[in-house]
Amino acid sequence: MTDRASTAPQTAAETRQETPFPIAVRRAMSEWLLPSWTMRRSPWAPAAGLLYVATIGALGGLRVDHVFLGMLGLLDLYNEKTRLFLRAFSPLILTGAIFDGMRYFYWEGIAGRVHVAEPYLLERAWFSVGGRTLNELFLEHHWPALDLACGFAYLVFVGEYVGLAILLFFRGREDAAQTFARCFLLVNVMGFATYFVYPAAPPWYVTAYGFGPARMHIEPAAAAAQRFDALLGTHLFADMYGRGIDVFGAFPSLHVSYPLIAALLAFRLRELKWARAPAVLFFLLMCLSAVYLQHHYLIDVLLGIAYALVALGAVSALERRAGGRPSGAPA
Repeated sequence: MTDRASTAPQTAAETRQETPFPIAVRRAMSEWLLPSWTMRRSPWAPAAGLLYVATIGALGGLRVDHVFLGMLGLLDLYNEKTRLFLRAFSPLILTGAIFDGMRYFYWEGIAGRVHVAEPYLLERAWFSVGGRTLNELFLEHHWPALDLACGFAYLVFVGEYVGLAILLFFRGREDAAQTFARCFLLVNVMGFATYFVYPAAPPWYVTAYGFGPARMHIEPAAAAAQRFDALLGTHLFADMYGRGIDVFGAFPSLHVSYPLIAALLAFRLRELKWARAPAVLFFLLMCLSAVYLQHHYLIDVLLGIAYALVALGAVSALERRAGGRPSGAPA
C-alpha cells in the first residue's frame, strides 16, 4: 500500500526548504524589488496616504515622518508583495496616525477632568507596602542593573511586538502577522479612549507636582528612565518623551499590553515556539519596568493586562467568524 504521507502535497514551507538558497534569494529579491506589470491597480490606498499628508499640512506640524507614513500607500501600487505587506500591516499604520492625531485635541478633551489624587490613593489602599506605594519604594531603592534592564525594555517594547509580526510575515504567515496588527490597533484604540474617559496622572507627576489641580500643557517626562540615559550618557528617553502627547494617560499601561499579546500569540503559533519563554520573561520585565520607572501604578499594569486579554479575545472571535478559526489555531 502506498504511504499517504509520501503522496501528500508539499506545503509552501517544505517547498521553500527544498529550494536551493541562492535561487530562493534571487526569487525573493525579484518578487520584492521588481514592479509588477500585470497587477491591477487601485488609487484608493495612495489617495488615502496623500489625503493624510495634506490634512496634517493644513492642521500644522507636518514632519518628515508624516510624509513617510502617507507615502506607504504607494506600496499598494508597486507589486503583489508590497501590496500584501501594506494590507497585513495597515492596522499598525492606522494606529500611528490615530496616536499622532491626538495632539490636535488631547488637551481640550481632558481639560478640567484629570484625576491626580484618586489613582494614587487607590494604589495605596490596595497595594501599599508599609503605608507606601511600590513607586515610592522604588524612588528610594533603585539599582543600576535594574535601571539598564528596565530602560532597555521601555526602548524595545514596540519593536519586540512589531518584530515578531514581521518575522511571521516573511515566514509566510501573513494571517498571523495580521492578527498581531489587528490586536495592536484594537488595544491602542481602547487605551486611547480611556485616556479621554478617565485621564489619570502617572506616579512621576504626583512626585513632581503633588495633588493639586492638574497642570495643563506640561511636557511628558522620562521620569526614572532618565537614569538609563545618565548611566550610558545618552538622550534617548529625553528625545522620545519630548515628542509625547498623552501626559495623563496612565490608565491603562499599554507598555504591558503589547508584550502580553505577543506572549499569548507565541503560545498559539508553532512558528514562535522558540520565542515563548523569552516573550514571557519580557512581559514580566515590562510589568516591573512600568512601576519601577515611575510611569505607572500597579493598578495600571493590571488594567493593561485586562485590555490585552479583551483585545486578543475580540480579534480572535472576529477572525473565527470571518475565516473559520483564528490565526495559529489547530486545523
